[in-house]
Amino acid sequence: MKRKNDKGITLLALVITIIVLLILVGVTISTITGDDGTIVNASKAKFRTEIKDIEEKIELEEINHNNGEDFQFGTLKDLIGREDAYNEILYMEDGKLVYIEDKVSDKQAKWLEEMGISAKQNIIPIYTGEQFKKIGTGEEIKIEEAGGEIYQFNIDSHYVLQNDINLNCSEENQWVPIGGEGASSASNPFKGILDGKNYRIKGIYINSEEQYKALFNYNSGTIQNLILDDGYIKGINFIAGITTVNNTSGRIINCINQVEIYTTGNYNGGIVANNSGIIESCQNKAYLELNANSGGICGRNQSNGIVRKCFNTSEILLKDFTIGGIVGENGGTVEKCYNLANILAPNGYARYSKGGIVGSNKGTIKRCYNLGTVTGSNNWALGGIAGSNGGIIEFSYNAGKVVGR
Repeated sequence: MKRKNDKGITLLALVITIIVLLILVGVTISTITGDDGTIVNASKAKFRTEIKDIEEKIELEEINHNNGEDFQFGTLKDLIGREDAYNEILYMEDGKLVYIEDKVSDKQAKWLEEMGISAKQNIIPIYTGEQFKKIGTGEEIKIEEAGGEIYQFNIDSHYVLQNDINLNCSEENQWVPIGGEGASSASNPFKGILDGKNYRIKGIYINSEEQYKALFNYNSGTIQNLILDDGYIKGINFIAGITTVNNTSGRIINCINQVEIYTTGNYNGGIVANNSGIIESCQNKAYLELNANSGGICGRNQSNGIVRKCFNTSEILLKDFTIGGIVGENGGTVEKCYNLANILAPNGYARYSKGGIVGSNKGTIKRCYNLGTVTGSNNWALGGIAGSNGGIIEFSYNAGKVVGR
């Protein structure tokens, strides 16, 4: 015979059983999804594996470079071969990977720190030409567009354009290069990152009888994804659109010059005047009137300099010797570059060493292509690829004309 309290005991047992099951389910979910759970650990392992793969590739490229081979990447996107490529997360700084704090989750930041990859200093957003002029001054600037945040504009900071900007320069208010003027600025190069995000910098104006004139003076950092537009630059020696001197650790990546440049001296270029670092995926689209040892992209490319995947698409008027559509005087490597425009020399000015790609070559030219016409007042030292060659030319093709008058 059943007693009434049997039903109560059975119901109590059922409730206890359900509670125990819920606890067990909770423990199981926590085991799977908690900070040390199966899913999180799997994500962590995948993340760490991908970052380690990046580090190994960088280490291999550094070994190859030390053995005399070229670097095979200019950005992490090139290195990994993927569109995402952590290019918005990771950057190279002094030969090491660093990460951008506001581009990763707290968990990812923790994992990166465990791997010895530290955070880069905060990104400084640039909204106006006046803010841009403060780069490298060390001043503390309040940026109203960023919620009134105060940033210190150091020479090694990380700057990112947020929109097109206008420098609003004029004859009375000429542009002073970032880092200062003249050769004395060599001790104070830009060491940070400027990411233009493919925005335009307008309104640069330089009309000078001096040397070392460009948007930046000496560069030991990274300047990338920038369009220089709607301006005017004139000077003597070491004149360029983006930077006068790109040092060994310098990177000029995916920059476009659309500002006319006029020079009367030596070592001038649409992008860089004197290069010992890497210039990659850059274009000159502006009319250039160049003097000696000058080129559409770079005036002089030193023995350890690399000019890669660059284009010149605008006419160059030559007034002296050693002029090239891409590089004037080459002692390093010029590869996968294209000249699509004419190189013209008026009577009375044209002298030796004029080439569609390089004026005078003592380094290596490989996989380059010329479609433009090279014109000189005589047939001596004119060439579709190189005007004069004492180096190596490999797998390069001239489809343009060479005309001696």
